[in-house]
Amino acid sequence: MSARDPDDLLSMVHPAVRRTAIVLLHGLCSTPDELLTVQSALRSSGYPVHPMAIGGYSFDASAPLQHALPYERWIDAIEARVKALRTAHDRVMLVGISAGSSLALGAAIRCGSGVDALVLMSTTLRFDGWAVPRTQVLLPLAFYTPLGRFWQYRERAPYGVKNERVRAWIERELRHRKVSSAGSAVIGVGHLREHDRLIRHVKRNLHRVQCGSVLALHAREDEVASLGNLDILARGLRCREFRSVVLHDSYHMISIDNDRQQVARETLAFADALAHGIATPDIQRASSPHHAPA
Repeated sequence: MSARDPDDLLSMVHPAVRRTAIVLLHGLCSTPDELLTVQSALRSSGYPVHPMAIGGYSFDASAPLQHALPYERWIDAIEARVKALRTAHDRVMLVGISAGSSLALGAAIRCGSGVDALVLMSTTLRFDGWAVPRTQVLLPLAFYTPLGRFWQYRERAPYGVKNERVRAWIERELRHRKVSSAGSAVIGVGHLREHDRLIRHVKRNLHRVQCGSVLALHAREDEVASLGNLDILARGLRCREFRSVVLHDSYHMISIDNDRQQVARETLAFADALAHGIATPDIQRASSPHHAPA
């Protein structure tokens, strides 16, 4: 039996799906590989998916050193992509993980009604997970004073991953390369400072997010950002529909950890609801009872 022609397969996809563009935003100084499982699920269902590599934000394998650009330039790149996509699509959804979630929120603030929906994974508007050291409070000294000129953050176990096999694979990758599916081995102070500026901007302006629907996915055992980050979103966003899903078998990098298939399913179901205009009864505006206090 011969394989189907790709054009035949495309013709079987519902027009509403083809007209719903999805932009993927990976974490700080990393690559689109972080969201490959989600990307595959969405593309298999016919969605036009656009993983973004952003200058001065993403890891650049061709550069000997990673140089950060101001976070406003990161948002400029997403805004340009959103405007271009809207010329050919009826809807645009942004999907971000970790710093990519902050970036998705920043882009939604900038783009207004140009963004229809957000999927926010492991949102980190407050670094308060169980593995964050107490010295975190001193980071502004590194970010905004000459004291941090030569400081950099080195990725270390558990690498945001609970699955021991995946964690071992990441360790092997980082021994031979500067980046893995969980991110860069080293993040310089420039990227961290701009991410901090982005977070401050987003927290001040959460109420300006206009998109109708937001799905937030977060691990209960996230070692970087506690469930309190969901409460920040639930209190600050003014969107019509807000739904949060707490995952029970992952750490921070939920898109490559034990719950990655659930993450892909939830994202796909959310995209389907957006594309087909389906009202989802279990989407709630308020925080769920299992949220930790802010």
